[in-house]
Amino acid sequence: MAASTTNWFDLTVYLKSNILCRVSVPDVLENAQKVCTDWFKICKQPSMWKVLNLDNSMLNNADSARCLKMSKHAVDRSQGQLVDITFPKFKTKENDEFLLYVADRASQLKRLTMSCSSWGYGLKRLPEALKKFPLLEELTLYSVIVFTQIIESLARYCPLLKTLTVDHEPHGSWNTQVPLYDGLAISIGENLHDLRHLTLLANGVSDIGLQVILDGCPHLESLDLTMCWNINLKGDVVKKCKEQIKCLLLPNRNVRTKKYDNDLVHYDYGLFDSFESYYTDYYSL
Repeated sequence: MAASTTNWFDLTVYLKSNILCRVSVPDVLENAQKVCTDWFKICKQPSMWKVLNLDNSMLNNADSARCLKMSKHAVDRSQGQLVDITFPKFKTKENDEFLLYVADRASQLKRLTMSCSSWGYGLKRLPEALKKFPLLEELTLYSVIVFTQIIESLARYCPLLKTLTVDHEPHGSWNTQVPLYDGLAISIGENLHDLRHLTLLANGVSDIGLQVILDGCPHLESLDLTMCWNINLKGDVVKKCKEQIKCLLLPNRNVRTKKYDNDLVHYDYGLFDSFESYYTDYYSL
């Protein structure tokens, strides 16, 4: 086979930018931008940093403080053009600090994905941050407790929100009962009337909360209730759900979310009298 004669330095700026956008943030900051002056100029362009996927590989290769510093630098590089960001799984303190840092510098943000290293924690500052995301269209929260103040803030400050994903237990036990709790579902139905796509994974919602969602979100097109074991699959509200929702995923004990198959752990709700008291106790901490 003939040896390739392609010279990467002869590629157009567009192609070079396209390639470098696919490189991880640490590799860009610590390696790629140091290759040559041409690549350094491209890596300094704000358009290179409009989408930031700060995945957990950053934490695997650096301590939390260094990862936080690198993440802030990536946000600074966007110069206010950031539209899509996925957080690393910071601990509580770093999570809150970085969230507020992004809020002050990313008023154009449309998509936000967060997860917490300590299950249920690290989101107390989210209502405060949402005030500065008026263009937010999509919010995804993994391994979190979502209290009603977050939903109320979304309704008040993020009028363009169309997609909400709340995964209480993305790494959790996929075949156990989830404690009954309709508070989140009721808050969604009472506040997010323009929602188009909703995912509630491992949520304690029952038929009561589901009915409030159906009544309060008339524009809902897709609904994912994977691992929401309190739903009565033969109930009247599910029949209505099938009629109203175009794309519906109901609980199925034979199906687990493959995305998380390699990282399963179990969370013990027994520390609290009920899932509702967990929400109350968490927010009062």
